[in-house]
Amino acid sequence: MDATARSSADETTSPVRELVVPDPSSSVRWHQHDWPHPLARWHYHPEVEVHLVRESSGTTMVGDYAGPFDPGHLSLIGSYLPHNWISHRDDTEVVRNRDAVLQFDQERFFAAAEALPELESLRPLLRAAARGIEFLGRTAAEGAAALEAVEGTFGLRRLAAVTELLGVLAESPEAERRYLDSHGGTYRLDAGEAERFNRALGYITDHLADRMLVQDVADEVGLSRPAFSRLFAKATGVGFSRTVIRMRVTEASRLLRSTDLSVAEICYRVGFTNLSNFNRHFRATTGTTPSRYRRIDRT
Repeated sequence: MDATARSSADETTSPVRELVVPDPSSSVRWHQHDWPHPLARWHYHPEVEVHLVRESSGTTMVGDYAGPFDPGHLSLIGSYLPHNWISHRDDTEVVRNRDAVLQFDQERFFAAAEALPELESLRPLLRAAARGIEFLGRTAAEGAAALEAVEGTFGLRRLAAVTELLGVLAESPEAERRYLDSHGGTYRLDAGEAERFNRALGYITDHLADRMLVQDVADEVGLSRPAFSRLFAKATGVGFSRTVIRMRVTEASRLLRSTDLSVAEICYRVGFTNLSNFNRHFRATTGTTPSRYRRIDRT
């Protein structure tokens, strides 16, 4: 890892806004980190981020979106859009260098486009990034390779590698993009709110199979029920109940892809109390039934 990957104390302790320390010799910052890690939490920053998950499966959370990720998940996260990737692994297991990340100030690129018209093609991409974009298919594979190629480069070679990466993303067809947050808003929490929200997400992840009462989670993070409900609405835009449902459906999707457990077993393992309710929420979230989802994934 090059010197730009070293994090300051502020970066690793800030519970809400990640302080991205700029590299004075580069217009971007490339780094990688393990999971769990202090940087792997619900957070935002003014910089745009290209993010690659190299290993493990779990839940992607971007704004009001929650969905599954697997190795090779490549996304573009806009300025101030909160995000997190939660791996479904034992708490004692460390996924080494799970994430490769490139961060940059989009305003510098917009300013550069005034002198370098070739950069104008980035403007639509960066505007679309306000909602968060997951790249699929060939774009995901080529973009991941291009992001990895930035590591260890300097000077003009780094600029060329970054330009190659952004060119792949900017030229991606709509069929290979999935837009994440429903409206591209920002959900800014103060330090205390973000700390409690991260604790709540951890509790929900650890107790998906259990009966999930708002009051129980509110007690866990030391808030009254009304204050807790306001916190979730502010943090996600969709509130507590819909967040839990999305996280349960995401875990069910992972189990459908990676195990031979029956649909009924998965239903109860992720916390739904009956198959009818599970099927209804799964279809509403994914557009298909659990059984068809599994068949599609395995064809």
